[in-house]
Amino acid sequence: MKVQDFLKNIITENYCSGCGICTATINSPLTMHLSEHGQYLPKLKGIENQQNIICPFDNTQPNENEIARKLYDNTGSQFNPEFGFYQNIYAGYVAQGDYRKTGSSGGGVSWLTQTLLDKNLVDYVLNVTEQNNPEIRFKYQVAKDVKSNRSGSKSKYYPTNLEEVLQFVKMHKGRYALVGLPCFIKGIRLLQQTESVFAERLRFTISIFCGHLKSTHYLSSLISQFPVDEKAVKHFDFRYKLPGHKASDYGTKIITNEGKEIVKVNKELFGTNWGWGLFKLKACDYCDDIIGETADISFGDAWIPKYENDYQGTNIIVTRHPVLEDLIQKYRTNGHLYYDTLTPEELIQSQAGGFRHRREGLAYRLYLQQEKGKYVPEKRVKPEKVTSKKRRKIYKLRMQLQEKSFYSKHYNDISALKKELLPFIQKLEKVYEHSAWTKFRLKLKKWLKNQ
Repeated sequence: MKVQDFLKNIITENYCSGCGICTATINSPLTMHLSEHGQYLPKLKGIENQQNIICPFDNTQPNENEIARKLYDNTGSQFNPEFGFYQNIYAGYVAQGDYRKTGSSGGGVSWLTQTLLDKNLVDYVLNVTEQNNPEIRFKYQVAKDVKSNRSGSKSKYYPTNLEEVLQFVKMHKGRYALVGLPCFIKGIRLLQQTESVFAERLRFTISIFCGHLKSTHYLSSLISQFPVDEKAVKHFDFRYKLPGHKASDYGTKIITNEGKEIVKVNKELFGTNWGWGLFKLKACDYCDDIIGETADISFGDAWIPKYENDYQGTNIIVTRHPVLEDLIQKYRTNGHLYYDTLTPEELIQSQAGGFRHRREGLAYRLYLQQEKGKYVPEKRVKPEKVTSKKRRKIYKLRMQLQEKSFYSKHYNDISALKKELLPFIQKLEKVYEHSAWTKFRLKLKKWLKNQ
């Protein structure tokens, strides 16, 4: 995609996820900046040229199935139409050390990256770490030892981009492992097809399951519900584990500059309901990859009945690369890892809401955009009008909430934010309640009929 088309179709229409891949191509005229809405976007750093730009939302590029087929079709992998290629699917946690305790879920990502370093399979890990900077809370780093790598533990619901670390990869020989979101990994795979330096040096890609990306305003809205000024917050933990709660019922923890710790249960904080999609990037509503189908291995949360009551957290792992599959098997045998094998159906169940939103919901959003004559990224899901009036209403209200919250100027004033958004949230919750009541009546009717 030429720069002019990229700026017109991707940036103007707001299909950018802020990954920064577009800055890494040779002679790219682009650099990343943080917009007033708390989203990373590329901008021209010089004169626009006719250079081809790599972007995961470019219609002219291969899709996830096509990319993954070249990578994994000859590795003994199986293929599932919902989530792509896989060698095995596991659920479990790291039994060794404190990886599980210090991770968002089962500790698998930090364990794997540290094992790759310890076994001399890579020289560096590219992951996201917290910054001592209230303006930019989290960013990508180049980790090469235990301390720096472990600082990349836990999920951060905050925008980041790869521009700086990809420049480092270009300038420094070595073997790298990258931890990223599905769209970031897809962008890397496309970059590797045209830039040999990245194909040679980026040895392993590790994806995190993704519901959607947030703007920086999401974090600001959460801090505004604590009795401190935003600049007084030194440490922010989006996924603080709460003993006695379900794994999905976690808390938010802050530490102030004076060392005071404050924890709030997420249910007490306005905006943490992931189904509302507050401060979500628009691009995330036009992505059909939930688990990172082009990555060598993917990690998510095992939020299914047999694991959800363990507050310590349980990973779901999808392996694709033979070397990483062998590592899992080896350390599972010696007791460092405790993992069960899951079925594809259990994986889908664990992410049921995400699959519904990125299949049926995506088809409807594409349909609505096409009806308006708008440019839309070409996805594996085809545009289609949803037959259910209730589901159409839900998807439209979610789109309205995404847009209203994303552009809201009240992100750090919780009272004003609630006043602005609650009318839409109440409408959405009313549809949910009506749907739940309808399901209950149908079940009751069926039960009475069988008595």
